[in-house]
Amino acid sequence: MATGEEILCSDGELGIKVGAWAPEKLHYLGLYCDIFNKGMKNKWPTRTYVDIFSGPGKCIIETSQNEIYGSPLVSLNCEIPFTHYLFNDINLDFVKALTSRVSKCNFAKINIFNNDCNQVIDILISTLPKNSLYFCFIDPLNWEINFDSIKKLTEGRQMDLLITFHIGNIKREAAKPPKELLDFFPPLDWQVMFQKAQKGNRLNERVFLDAYEQGLKEIGYKVTRDHLFTKNIRNTILYYLIFASKHEKGAYFFDEVTKRSIAGQTRMQIV
Repeated sequence: MATGEEILCSDGELGIKVGAWAPEKLHYLGLYCDIFNKGMKNKWPTRTYVDIFSGPGKCIIETSQNEIYGSPLVSLNCEIPFTHYLFNDINLDFVKALTSRVSKCNFAKINIFNNDCNQVIDILISTLPKNSLYFCFIDPLNWEINFDSIKKLTEGRQMDLLITFHIGNIKREAAKPPKELLDFFPPLDWQVMFQKAQKGNRLNERVFLDAYEQGLKEIGYKVTRDHLFTKNIRNTILYYLIFASKHEKGAYFFDEVTKRSIAGQTRMQIV
């Protein structure tokens, strides 16, 4: 999870406040971790989970005060777990809380880092086990992660990606993008696409999603998916999840886990 407001959880360790939409995102993360490990355990005895914005491991939903697992504990509680875990967060207090929560885990190799999301990439690369299949969850607060960092981390590796894409914030800043937003996007001229869409009154989230996904394809990702998750009370889209895999099997897995909503309703498949 991205760094946010600190709050004390029932186990006496720090947690993070999250919005009402977080359980659905974490629900699908857990389903993908499950299907990934069940489907690949016989072909890939070494499977590695990477979480660049891990947070402290537990969350409190601000609207209900319910306590839930954050992404690290979701990934650790798979029926068939990964063999290796790499967690990172820039917040040292969150890293300490997560370290305490996973200290008794003895079924997998766990490394936890306290660094900026872009500066930690070289450390992650040097720590990743060889001959592994990888799954990386990237859950920034906005657009902290540079596209070049993703390119560097994934180069030459079979690494599926699940990225929180904050479309609402991006649309608000796109006319005069800060450097961080420019670095978040791949080196494509997405601003020209944005300006053309504005002039033609065709501006919608596809301009940004298509540009980002095209960048992923240019660094070796064969299949991408984007999945709408949350609208606010004004019916404004807040974010998507972007999935990317270098193999068609990954897309099949993601399509399977997103067929139904967290409430169990079948989602409409648009062809």
